[in-house]
Amino acid sequence: MAVNKELLSLRKFSQNNLEHILIIKMKRTIFPYDFSPYYPVGIQPCPMYVDVANRIYDRIKNMDISLPNADKLKKEIAINVAIYYEDKMSDIGLWNAFVHKHSLAYAHHLPFYDDSHVLDKKDVNAKEVELLVWLVLSRNFDDRFLNPLAMGEDAANIIMDILTEDDEVDVNDSLYDFIYNSDTANDYFKLKHVLIWLRRSYLLYSPLSEDRFEEYLDSYLGQFSKGESMYYVETAFSMNCEIGPMAEMPHLWLADMYLENCMQEESEKLRNIKYCQQDIFEVSDVDSGNAVLKSSKDEVYKLKNVYPDVFIKGSYICTALVKYADNDWEINGVLLNSKKEVYDKMHERQAELRNSYEHAYPLYMKRAEGKRLAFFKDTKELKEWLTKISPELDMTEVCHHLPSGPQVGFISEKAGMIFAPNIIHVIKCSYNPYYRKCDARTLQKETMDALINTEVMHPEFLHYLLENNMLQDGDLSGNYPSELGKFIFTRNIDFIARHHRRHLYWDHDY
Repeated sequence: MAVNKELLSLRKFSQNNLEHILIIKMKRTIFPYDFSPYYPVGIQPCPMYVDVANRIYDRIKNMDISLPNADKLKKEIAINVAIYYEDKMSDIGLWNAFVHKHSLAYAHHLPFYDDSHVLDKKDVNAKEVELLVWLVLSRNFDDRFLNPLAMGEDAANIIMDILTEDDEVDVNDSLYDFIYNSDTANDYFKLKHVLIWLRRSYLLYSPLSEDRFEEYLDSYLGQFSKGESMYYVETAFSMNCEIGPMAEMPHLWLADMYLENCMQEESEKLRNIKYCQQDIFEVSDVDSGNAVLKSSKDEVYKLKNVYPDVFIKGSYICTALVKYADNDWEINGVLLNSKKEVYDKMHERQAELRNSYEHAYPLYMKRAEGKRLAFFKDTKELKEWLTKISPELDMTEVCHHLPSGPQVGFISEKAGMIFAPNIIHVIKCSYNPYYRKCDARTLQKETMDALINTEVMHPEFLHYLLENNMLQDGDLSGNYPSELGKFIFTRNIDFIARHHRRHLYWDHDY
Protein backbone atom coordinates (compact mmCIF):
# COMPACT_ATOMS: atom_id res chain seq x y z
CA MET A 1 0.00 0.00 0.00
CA ALA A 2 2.82 2.35 0.82
CA VAL A 3 4.26 1.86 -2.64
CA ASN A 4 0.89 2.46 -4.25
CA LYS A 5 0.45 5.71 -2.25
CA GLU A 6 3.91 6.77 -3.25
CA LEU A 7 3.18 6.04 -6.87
CA LEU A 8 -0.13 7.85 -6.60
CA SER A 9 1.56 10.84 -5.02
CA LEU A 10 4.25 10.87 -7.69
CA ARG A 11 1.64 10.53 -10.41
CA LYS A 12 -0.34 13.43 -8.89
CA PHE A 13 2.84 15.56 -8.66
CA SER A 14 3.74 14.83 -12.26
CA GLN A 15 0.25 15.70 -13.44
CA ASN A 16 0.20 18.99 -11.52
CA ASN A 17 3.68 19.87 -12.75
CA LEU A 18 2.68 19.13 -16.32
CA GLU A 19 -0.41 21.29 -15.98
CA HIS A 20 1.79 24.08 -14.61
CA ILE A 21 4.16 23.77 -17.56
CA LEU A 22 1.28 23.82 -20.03
CA ILE A 23 -0.21 26.92 -18.37
CA ILE A 24 3.14 28.69 -18.56
CA LYS A 25 3.47 27.81 -22.23
CA MET A 26 0.02 29.16 -22.95
CA LYS A 27 0.65 32.36 -21.04
CA ARG A 28 4.16 33.08 -22.28
CA THR A 29 3.50 35.58 -25.02
CA ILE A 30 6.14 38.07 -23.89
CA PHE A 31 9.85 37.24 -24.14
CA PRO A 32 13.15 38.91 -23.19
CA TYR A 33 13.60 40.30 -26.70
CA ASP A 34 10.33 42.24 -26.22
CA PHE A 35 12.09 44.10 -23.40
CA SER A 36 15.28 44.84 -25.35
CA PRO A 37 14.17 48.18 -26.93
CA TYR A 38 14.00 49.65 -23.41
CA TYR A 39 17.41 48.43 -22.20
CA PRO A 40 21.04 49.39 -22.88
CA VAL A 41 22.77 47.24 -25.48
CA GLY A 42 23.97 44.00 -23.91
CA ILE A 43 21.77 44.25 -20.80
CA GLN A 44 18.58 42.26 -20.28
CA PRO A 45 15.81 42.20 -17.67
CA CYS A 46 15.95 39.64 -14.92
CA PRO A 47 13.95 36.53 -15.97
CA MET A 48 11.61 37.13 -13.04
CA TYR A 49 10.29 40.35 -14.60
CA VAL A 50 9.65 38.68 -17.95
CA ASP A 51 7.51 36.23 -15.99
CA VAL A 52 5.79 39.14 -14.22
CA ALA A 53 4.99 40.73 -17.59
CA ASN A 54 3.41 37.51 -18.80
CA ARG A 55 1.33 37.20 -15.62
CA ILE A 56 0.15 40.80 -15.98
CA TYR A 57 -0.74 40.31 -19.62
CA ASP A 58 -2.64 37.11 -18.83
CA ARG A 59 -4.75 38.96 -16.27
CA ILE A 60 -5.50 42.07 -18.37
CA LYS A 61 -5.72 40.59 -21.87
CA ASN A 62 -9.53 40.30 -21.71
CA MET A 63 -10.04 43.79 -20.32
CA ASP A 64 -11.93 46.19 -22.55
CA ILE A 65 -9.63 48.93 -23.88
CA SER A 66 -11.59 50.85 -26.49
CA LEU A 67 -8.52 51.85 -28.48
CA PRO A 68 -6.96 50.63 -31.74
CA ASN A 69 -4.36 47.84 -31.42
CA ALA A 70 -5.69 46.98 -27.95
CA ASP A 71 -3.77 43.71 -27.63
CA LYS A 72 -0.48 45.39 -28.53
CA LEU A 73 -1.20 48.10 -25.96
CA LYS A 74 -1.90 45.52 -23.25
CA LYS A 75 1.46 43.86 -23.93
CA GLU A 76 3.16 47.27 -23.76
CA ILE A 77 1.45 47.93 -20.44
CA ALA A 78 2.58 44.55 -19.09
CA ILE A 79 6.20 45.08 -20.21
CA ASN A 80 6.42 48.66 -18.92
CA VAL A 81 4.90 47.83 -15.55
CA ALA A 82 7.32 44.89 -15.19
CA ILE A 83 10.26 47.23 -15.90
CA TYR A 84 8.84 49.74 -13.40
CA TYR A 85 8.75 46.89 -10.86
CA GLU A 86 12.36 46.01 -11.67
CA ASP A 87 13.29 49.70 -11.47
CA LYS A 88 11.90 49.88 -7.92
CA MET A 89 13.30 46.56 -6.70
CA SER A 90 16.76 47.19 -8.19
CA ASP A 91 17.07 50.81 -6.99
CA ILE A 92 17.48 52.02 -10.58
CA GLY A 93 15.85 55.30 -9.55
CA LEU A 94 14.33 56.38 -12.87
CA TRP A 95 10.74 56.45 -11.67
CA ASN A 96 11.78 58.09 -8.40
CA ALA A 97 13.61 60.78 -10.39
CA PHE A 98 10.32 61.54 -12.14
CA VAL A 99 8.45 61.80 -8.82
CA HIS A 100 11.22 64.07 -7.51
CA LYS A 101 11.05 66.36 -10.55
CA HIS A 102 7.27 66.51 -10.44
CA SER A 103 7.28 67.28 -6.71
CA LEU A 104 9.76 70.13 -7.16
CA ALA A 105 7.82 71.63 -10.07
CA TYR A 106 4.28 71.31 -8.72
CA ALA A 107 4.50 70.62 -4.96
CA HIS A 108 2.67 67.28 -5.21
CA HIS A 109 4.03 63.82 -5.98
CA LEU A 110 2.03 62.67 -9.00
CA PRO A 111 -0.11 64.30 -11.68
CA PHE A 112 -3.89 63.83 -11.74
CA TYR A 113 -4.33 61.41 -8.88
CA ASP A 114 -4.86 61.88 -5.15
CA ASP A 115 -1.43 61.19 -3.68
CA SER A 116 -1.64 62.95 -0.36
CA HIS A 117 -0.07 59.99 1.40
CA VAL A 118 3.70 59.55 1.44
CA LEU A 119 4.97 57.38 -1.40
CA ASP A 120 7.44 54.60 -0.61
CA LYS A 121 10.43 55.09 -2.89
CA LYS A 122 11.48 51.47 -2.50
CA ASP A 123 8.14 49.84 -3.24
CA VAL A 124 5.50 49.80 -5.94
CA ASN A 125 2.38 51.89 -5.54
CA ALA A 126 -1.12 51.55 -7.00
CA LYS A 127 -1.36 55.22 -8.02
CA GLU A 128 2.04 55.02 -9.70
CA VAL A 129 0.91 51.96 -11.63
CA GLU A 130 -2.30 53.75 -12.62
CA LEU A 131 -0.27 56.70 -13.90
CA LEU A 132 2.15 54.44 -15.77
CA VAL A 133 -0.74 52.75 -17.59
CA TRP A 134 -1.90 56.21 -18.69
CA LEU A 135 1.63 57.16 -19.79
CA VAL A 136 1.94 54.02 -21.93
CA LEU A 137 -1.45 54.54 -23.56
CA SER A 138 -0.82 58.25 -24.10
CA ARG A 139 2.43 57.83 -25.99
CA ASN A 140 0.54 55.82 -28.59
CA PHE A 141 -1.88 58.72 -29.07
CA ASP A 142 0.33 61.79 -28.67
CA ASP A 143 -1.91 63.89 -30.93
CA ARG A 144 -4.85 63.71 -28.52
CA PHE A 145 -5.49 63.72 -24.80
CA LEU A 146 -6.65 60.56 -23.03
CA ASN A 147 -8.44 61.53 -19.86
CA PRO A 148 -6.68 59.71 -17.01
CA LEU A 149 -9.70 60.10 -14.73
CA ALA A 150 -11.92 58.21 -17.17
CA MET A 151 -9.71 55.11 -17.20
CA GLY A 152 -10.73 53.71 -13.83
CA GLU A 153 -8.63 51.80 -11.31
CA ASP A 154 -9.44 48.24 -12.39
CA ALA A 155 -6.26 47.61 -14.37
CA ALA A 156 -4.02 49.10 -11.68
CA ASN A 157 -5.67 47.04 -8.93
CA ILE A 158 -5.34 43.81 -10.94
CA ILE A 159 -1.70 44.60 -11.68
CA MET A 160 -0.95 45.42 -8.04
CA ASP A 161 -2.24 41.97 -7.04
CA ILE A 162 0.47 40.48 -9.26
CA LEU A 163 3.22 42.84 -8.09
CA THR A 164 2.61 41.81 -4.49
CA GLU A 165 2.58 38.04 -5.12
CA ASP A 166 6.34 37.47 -4.90
CA ASP A 167 7.98 37.06 -1.51
CA GLU A 168 11.45 37.42 -3.01
CA VAL A 169 12.50 39.61 -5.93
CA ASP A 170 15.45 39.67 -8.30
CA VAL A 171 17.80 42.62 -8.56
CA ASN A 172 19.23 43.73 -11.92
CA ASP A 173 22.84 44.34 -10.90
CA SER A 174 23.96 44.71 -14.53
CA LEU A 175 21.63 47.63 -15.17
CA TYR A 176 22.45 49.22 -11.82
CA ASP A 177 26.21 49.00 -12.43
CA PHE A 178 25.80 50.38 -15.96
CA ILE A 179 24.24 53.55 -14.51
CA TYR A 180 25.98 54.03 -11.18
CA ASN A 181 29.55 52.96 -11.87
CA SER A 182 31.77 55.65 -10.31
CA ASP A 183 34.30 55.41 -13.14
CA THR A 184 31.50 56.07 -15.62
CA ALA A 185 30.05 58.91 -13.57
CA ASN A 186 33.34 60.84 -13.71
CA ASP A 187 34.03 60.41 -17.41
CA TYR A 188 31.67 62.17 -19.80
CA PHE A 189 32.50 59.95 -22.75
CA LYS A 190 31.58 56.86 -20.75
CA LEU A 191 28.60 58.66 -19.24
CA LYS A 192 27.37 59.49 -22.72
CA HIS A 193 26.31 55.85 -23.19
CA VAL A 194 23.95 56.21 -20.23
CA LEU A 195 22.58 59.50 -21.63
CA ILE A 196 22.04 57.88 -25.01
CA TRP A 197 20.15 54.97 -23.44
CA LEU A 198 17.80 57.18 -21.40
CA ARG A 199 15.71 58.26 -24.40
CA ARG A 200 14.83 54.59 -24.97
CA SER A 201 14.09 53.76 -21.32
CA TYR A 202 10.58 52.67 -20.41
CA LEU A 203 9.60 55.94 -18.75
CA LEU A 204 11.27 58.45 -21.08
CA TYR A 205 10.56 56.90 -24.48
CA SER A 206 8.05 58.60 -26.79
CA PRO A 207 7.22 58.51 -30.52
CA LEU A 208 7.67 62.30 -30.62
CA SER A 209 11.28 61.94 -29.50
CA GLU A 210 11.79 59.17 -32.04
CA ASP A 211 10.48 61.43 -34.80
CA ARG A 212 12.95 64.10 -33.69
CA PHE A 213 15.74 61.51 -33.72
CA GLU A 214 14.84 60.49 -37.28
CA GLU A 215 14.95 64.14 -38.36
CA TYR A 216 18.47 64.40 -36.97
CA LEU A 217 19.46 61.16 -38.66
CA ASP A 218 18.15 62.21 -42.07
CA SER A 219 20.28 65.35 -41.91
CA TYR A 220 23.45 63.29 -41.33
CA LEU A 221 22.88 60.36 -43.68
CA GLY A 222 23.64 62.47 -46.73
CA GLN A 223 27.12 63.23 -45.40
CA PHE A 224 28.26 60.15 -43.47
CA SER A 225 27.96 56.39 -43.34
CA LYS A 226 25.03 54.94 -41.40
CA GLY A 227 27.25 53.95 -38.46
CA GLU A 228 28.87 57.40 -38.24
CA SER A 229 25.49 59.09 -38.63
CA MET A 230 23.96 57.05 -35.82
CA TYR A 231 26.82 57.93 -33.49
CA TYR A 232 26.72 61.64 -34.32
CA VAL A 233 22.94 61.78 -33.95
CA GLU A 234 22.96 59.87 -30.65
CA THR A 235 25.60 62.29 -29.38
CA ALA A 236 23.75 65.41 -30.50
CA PHE A 237 20.37 64.14 -29.33
CA SER A 238 21.63 63.23 -25.86
CA MET A 239 22.66 66.85 -25.25
CA ASN A 240 20.17 68.75 -27.34
CA CYS A 241 16.67 67.35 -26.93
CA GLU A 242 14.29 67.26 -23.97
CA ILE A 243 12.74 63.88 -23.22
CA GLY A 244 10.31 62.20 -20.84
CA PRO A 245 7.03 63.34 -19.29
CA MET A 246 8.73 66.35 -17.65
CA ALA A 247 10.37 67.40 -20.93
CA GLU A 248 13.93 67.68 -19.60
CA MET A 249 17.36 66.93 -21.01
CA PRO A 250 18.82 63.43 -20.47
CA HIS A 251 21.62 64.72 -18.23
CA LEU A 252 19.07 66.36 -15.91
CA TRP A 253 17.16 63.10 -15.60
CA LEU A 254 20.39 61.32 -14.74
CA ALA A 255 21.35 64.08 -12.29
CA ASP A 256 18.18 63.39 -10.31
CA MET A 257 18.82 59.65 -10.46
CA TYR A 258 22.29 60.24 -9.00
CA LEU A 259 20.79 62.48 -6.34
CA GLU A 260 18.31 59.76 -5.40
CA ASN A 261 21.26 57.36 -5.15
CA CYS A 262 23.21 59.63 -2.76
CA MET A 263 25.71 60.66 -5.46
CA GLN A 264 25.54 64.38 -4.71
CA GLU A 265 28.87 65.37 -6.27
CA GLU A 266 28.21 63.47 -9.50
CA SER A 267 24.71 64.92 -9.66
CA GLU A 268 26.08 68.46 -9.46
CA LYS A 269 28.59 67.74 -12.22
CA LEU A 270 25.75 66.67 -14.48
CA ARG A 271 23.63 69.71 -13.66
CA ASN A 272 26.51 72.01 -14.51
CA ILE A 273 27.48 70.35 -17.77
CA LYS A 274 27.93 72.83 -20.63
CA TYR A 275 27.22 72.12 -24.25
CA CYS A 276 27.63 73.98 -27.51
CA GLN A 277 25.52 72.49 -30.26
CA GLN A 278 26.93 71.85 -33.71
CA ASP A 279 28.18 75.01 -35.40
CA ILE A 280 30.85 76.34 -37.74
CA PHE A 281 33.88 77.65 -35.85
CA GLU A 282 36.85 79.78 -36.81
CA VAL A 283 40.16 78.58 -35.34
CA SER A 284 41.15 82.04 -34.14
CA ASP A 285 44.33 81.11 -32.24
CA VAL A 286 46.58 78.10 -31.77
CA ASP A 287 49.68 77.16 -29.81
CA SER A 288 51.28 73.84 -28.88
CA GLY A 289 48.93 73.34 -25.97
CA ASN A 290 45.62 74.96 -26.86
CA ALA A 291 43.31 76.05 -29.63
CA VAL A 292 40.77 78.86 -29.48
CA LEU A 293 37.53 78.47 -31.46
CA LYS A 294 35.09 81.26 -32.26
CA SER A 295 31.49 80.26 -33.07
CA SER A 296 29.17 81.91 -35.59
CA LYS A 297 27.59 83.69 -32.59
CA ASP A 298 31.00 85.15 -31.63
CA GLU A 299 31.27 82.90 -28.56
CA VAL A 300 34.85 81.84 -27.72
CA TYR A 301 35.90 78.35 -26.57
CA LYS A 302 39.36 77.20 -25.47
CA LEU A 303 40.31 73.56 -26.08
CA LYS A 304 43.41 71.42 -25.72
CA ASN A 305 45.14 71.16 -29.09
CA VAL A 306 44.58 67.42 -29.52
CA TYR A 307 44.04 67.77 -33.28
CA PRO A 308 47.07 69.78 -34.52
CA ASP A 309 46.37 68.73 -38.11
CA VAL A 310 42.87 70.18 -37.86
CA PHE A 311 43.30 73.10 -35.44
CA ILE A 312 45.20 75.41 -37.76
CA LYS A 313 44.95 79.15 -37.17
CA GLY A 314 42.66 80.74 -39.72
CA SER A 315 40.98 77.47 -40.66
CA TYR A 316 37.31 76.57 -40.16
CA ILE A 317 35.71 73.48 -38.67
CA CYS A 318 32.26 72.06 -38.05
CA THR A 319 31.79 70.42 -34.65
CA ALA A 320 29.93 70.35 -31.31
CA LEU A 321 31.53 70.95 -27.92
CA VAL A 322 31.03 69.75 -24.35
CA LYS A 323 32.53 70.75 -20.99
CA TYR A 324 32.11 68.33 -18.09
CA ALA A 325 33.18 68.98 -14.51
CA ASP A 326 36.59 70.68 -14.35
CA ASN A 327 37.63 69.39 -17.76
CA ASP A 328 38.42 71.62 -20.71
CA TRP A 329 36.01 72.06 -23.56
CA GLU A 330 36.16 68.95 -25.77
CA ILE A 331 34.98 67.88 -29.19
CA ASN A 332 31.68 66.00 -28.88
CA GLY A 333 30.72 64.01 -31.93
CA VAL A 334 31.28 65.25 -35.45
CA LEU A 335 34.50 67.05 -36.48
CA LEU A 336 34.79 68.26 -40.07
CA ASN A 337 36.77 70.80 -42.00
CA SER A 338 34.69 73.71 -43.24
CA LYS A 339 35.16 76.88 -45.27
CA LYS A 340 35.34 80.61 -44.58
CA GLU A 341 32.35 81.36 -46.81
CA VAL A 342 30.17 78.91 -44.84
CA TYR A 343 31.27 80.50 -41.55
CA ASP A 344 30.72 84.02 -42.90
CA LYS A 345 27.23 83.13 -44.08
CA MET A 346 26.25 81.69 -40.68
CA HIS A 347 27.91 84.58 -38.85
CA GLU A 348 25.99 87.09 -40.96
CA ARG A 349 22.74 85.20 -40.38
CA GLN A 350 23.23 85.22 -36.59
CA ALA A 351 23.93 88.96 -36.65
CA GLU A 352 20.77 89.55 -38.70
CA LEU A 353 18.71 87.53 -36.23
CA ARG A 354 20.10 89.43 -33.26
CA ASN A 355 19.40 92.75 -34.94
CA SER A 356 15.91 91.69 -35.94
CA TYR A 357 15.03 90.53 -32.45
CA GLU A 358 16.41 93.65 -30.84
CA HIS A 359 14.44 96.03 -33.09
CA ALA A 360 11.32 94.23 -34.30
CA TYR A 361 9.73 93.45 -30.95
CA PRO A 362 9.79 96.98 -29.43
CA LEU A 363 8.67 98.44 -32.75
CA TYR A 364 5.74 96.04 -33.11
CA MET A 365 4.74 96.54 -29.47
CA LYS A 366 4.70 100.33 -29.93
CA ARG A 367 2.49 100.06 -32.99
CA ALA A 368 0.22 97.58 -31.16
CA GLU A 369 -0.07 100.00 -28.23
CA GLY A 370 1.47 97.49 -25.84
CA LYS A 371 -0.91 94.64 -26.64
CA ARG A 372 0.86 91.37 -27.49
CA LEU A 373 -2.39 89.63 -28.42
CA ALA A 374 -4.84 90.35 -31.21
CA PHE A 375 -8.06 88.54 -32.12
CA PHE A 376 -9.43 88.21 -35.67
CA LYS A 377 -12.72 86.70 -36.79
CA ASP A 378 -11.46 86.44 -40.38
CA THR A 379 -8.56 87.09 -42.75
CA LYS A 380 -9.76 90.62 -43.52
CA GLU A 381 -9.30 91.70 -39.89
CA LEU A 382 -5.92 90.00 -39.76
CA LYS A 383 -4.71 91.91 -42.86
CA GLU A 384 -5.85 95.22 -41.38
CA TRP A 385 -3.92 94.53 -38.20
CA LEU A 386 -0.80 93.47 -40.11
CA THR A 387 -0.92 96.66 -42.17
CA LYS A 388 -0.92 98.65 -38.93
CA ILE A 389 1.80 96.62 -37.15
CA SER A 390 4.14 96.14 -40.09
CA PRO A 391 3.29 98.55 -42.92
CA GLU A 392 6.62 97.78 -44.62
CA LEU A 393 5.38 94.27 -45.47
CA ASP A 394 4.47 93.48 -49.05
CA MET A 395 0.83 92.55 -48.38
CA THR A 396 0.37 91.16 -51.89
CA GLU A 397 2.97 88.49 -51.17
CA VAL A 398 1.92 88.01 -47.55
CA CYS A 399 -1.75 87.42 -48.41
CA HIS A 400 -0.87 84.21 -50.22
CA HIS A 401 0.37 82.73 -46.94
CA LEU A 402 -2.19 84.08 -44.49
CA PRO A 403 -4.28 81.49 -42.68
CA SER A 404 -8.05 81.51 -43.09
CA GLY A 405 -10.76 81.51 -40.43
CA PRO A 406 -10.60 82.91 -36.88
CA GLN A 407 -7.07 83.59 -35.66
CA VAL A 408 -5.18 84.81 -32.63
CA GLY A 409 -2.11 86.94 -33.30
CA PHE A 410 0.84 87.11 -30.93
CA ILE A 411 3.82 89.47 -31.00
CA SER A 412 6.85 87.35 -30.22
CA GLU A 413 10.02 88.65 -28.63
CA LYS A 414 12.05 86.49 -31.00
CA ALA A 415 9.94 85.23 -33.88
CA GLY A 416 8.16 88.36 -35.10
CA MET A 417 4.43 87.66 -35.38
CA ILE A 418 2.82 84.31 -34.65
CA PHE A 419 -0.70 83.21 -35.55
CA ALA A 420 -2.73 80.42 -34.01
CA PRO A 421 -6.03 79.11 -35.40
CA ASN A 422 -8.99 77.64 -33.54
CA ILE A 423 -8.21 78.91 -30.02
CA ILE A 424 -9.93 82.30 -30.15
CA HIS A 425 -12.66 81.37 -27.62
CA VAL A 426 -10.43 80.12 -24.79
CA ILE A 427 -7.98 82.95 -24.16
CA LYS A 428 -9.08 84.88 -21.10
CA CYS A 429 -7.91 88.37 -22.00
CA SER A 430 -9.61 91.63 -21.08
CA TYR A 431 -9.82 92.68 -24.73
CA ASN A 432 -10.75 89.34 -26.31
CA PRO A 433 -14.36 89.85 -27.53
CA TYR A 434 -14.72 86.15 -28.42
CA TYR A 435 -13.83 84.66 -25.02
CA ARG A 436 -16.31 81.88 -24.14
CA LYS A 437 -18.57 82.80 -27.09
CA CYS A 438 -18.99 79.12 -27.98
CA ASP A 439 -20.47 75.87 -26.69
CA ALA A 440 -18.83 73.82 -23.90
CA ARG A 441 -17.50 71.15 -26.27
CA THR A 442 -15.71 73.74 -28.44
CA LEU A 443 -14.31 75.38 -25.32
CA GLN A 444 -12.84 72.06 -24.18
CA LYS A 445 -11.37 71.23 -27.57
CA GLU A 446 -9.77 74.63 -28.10
CA THR A 447 -8.25 74.61 -24.61
CA MET A 448 -6.66 71.22 -25.16
CA ASP A 449 -5.50 72.20 -28.67
CA ALA A 450 -3.72 75.19 -27.22
CA LEU A 451 -1.88 72.89 -24.82
CA ILE A 452 -0.93 69.86 -26.88
CA ASN A 453 -1.29 70.67 -30.58
CA THR A 454 2.26 71.57 -31.58
CA GLU A 455 1.16 72.68 -35.05
CA VAL A 456 -1.38 75.14 -33.64
CA MET A 457 0.59 76.68 -30.79
CA HIS A 458 4.16 78.02 -30.77
CA PRO A 459 6.00 77.35 -27.45
CA GLU A 460 6.65 81.06 -26.71
CA PHE A 461 2.96 81.81 -27.25
CA LEU A 462 1.91 78.90 -25.01
CA HIS A 463 4.24 79.96 -22.19
CA TYR A 464 2.85 83.49 -22.37
CA LEU A 465 -0.69 82.13 -21.94
CA LEU A 466 0.34 79.83 -19.09
CA GLU A 467 2.33 82.47 -17.24
CA ASN A 468 -0.59 84.91 -17.43
CA ASN A 469 -3.22 82.33 -16.47
CA MET A 470 -5.15 82.79 -19.72
CA LEU A 471 -6.21 79.15 -20.21
CA GLN A 472 -8.78 78.57 -17.45
CA ASP A 473 -11.48 76.55 -19.10
CA GLY A 474 -10.14 73.03 -19.22
CA ASP A 475 -12.03 70.30 -17.39
CA LEU A 476 -11.18 66.65 -16.77
CA SER A 477 -14.65 65.70 -15.58
CA GLY A 478 -15.65 64.14 -18.89
CA ASN A 479 -19.19 64.74 -20.06
CA TYR A 480 -20.28 66.30 -16.79
CA PRO A 481 -18.23 69.46 -16.10
CA SER A 482 -17.52 70.07 -12.46
CA GLU A 483 -15.46 72.29 -10.21
CA LEU A 484 -13.34 69.27 -9.27
CA GLY A 485 -12.64 68.54 -12.95
CA LYS A 486 -11.61 72.16 -13.52
CA PHE A 487 -9.40 72.11 -10.44
CA ILE A 488 -7.61 68.94 -11.55
CA PHE A 489 -7.08 70.37 -15.03
CA THR A 490 -5.76 73.69 -13.71
CA ARG A 491 -3.40 71.96 -11.29
CA ASN A 492 -1.99 69.80 -14.07
CA ILE A 493 -2.09 72.18 -17.04
CA ASP A 494 1.67 72.68 -17.26
CA PHE A 495 2.37 68.96 -16.85
CA ILE A 496 -0.06 68.13 -19.66
CA ALA A 497 1.81 70.55 -21.92
CA ARG A 498 5.21 69.12 -20.96
CA HIS A 499 4.11 65.53 -21.33
CA HIS A 500 2.52 65.90 -24.75
CA ARG A 501 4.99 68.35 -26.26
CA ARG A 502 8.32 66.99 -24.95
CA HIS A 503 11.11 68.96 -26.71
CA LEU A 504 8.43 71.11 -28.36
CA TYR A 505 7.39 72.41 -24.95
CA TRP A 506 10.49 74.64 -25.00
CA ASP A 507 11.16 77.68 -27.13
CA HIS A 508 14.31 76.95 -29.11
CA ASP A 509 14.12 79.89 -31.51
CA TYR A 510 17.43 81.71 -31.61
